[in-house]
Amino acid sequence: MQIAGSSKKEISLSINLVYIVNLFVCLGHFKRFKNQTMENKETQLSAQESLRVIRETIDIAKNGFREDGFHFLLWGWLVAIASFADWYLWTVARHPDHAKAWMIMAVVGVPVSMIREWRLSKKVKNQNVVRDWYGFVWLGFGISMLLIIPSAVMKNVSPVPFILAITGMATFMSGILLRFTALIIGAAVIWAGCLWCMFLPVEHHLLVQGFTAVLGYLVPGYLLNHQARKHVPGA
Repeated sequence: MQIAGSSKKEISLSINLVYIVNLFVCLGHFKRFKNQTMENKETQLSAQESLRVIRETIDIAKNGFREDGFHFLLWGWLVAIASFADWYLWTVARHPDHAKAWMIMAVVGVPVSMIREWRLSKKVKNQNVVRDWYGFVWLGFGISMLLIIPSAVMKNVSPVPFILAITGMATFMSGILLRFTALIIGAAVIWAGCLWCMFLPVEHHLLVQGFTAVLGYLVPGYLLNHQARKHVPGA
């Protein structure tokens, strides 16, 4: 699966931008976890504390710690819009600067995510086991993207299938932690998109990425948001 030199660089810059800004959000989770850990210091758990942690973990898992799907909706819309716009400008309009469609990620995604995480850090004071695990899943996702994308581009292959594979993993783990079936199904859709890319021309990988963002991010995101508003436990 070979990519022309200029197009390869544009795809690389575009997709790297997507996951670099996502890394900012993941680092916000890490910062909250670090601050909470420093406050707790290094003390051994008593039997009562151990039971409290177990009970908290079970309760939070059942209720999805009221995850409202904000980031799934934000990045789902941004990735879908940018992917479809980039595809149209590249394959239909033949615009030389088609990759600039991804600037929406920096102009909208970064400030909105940073403000959201800043406000959330002010509200959330208590340590939450599942929330910490959830944050670390996406932190690992962001770091993996920063390693995978340059490696794929250096080998002159499309990074999109690799991106979708790792995205599916992170979404699947989120579904497991939140006990939310829609996210697990969304992960399966994203993985299916990864396989589909293997049989398509490189320029159509953007279409697949856009559709998987809709089905793998937006649909579960709206369901999460509905659940949070209704405070309905489970998926």
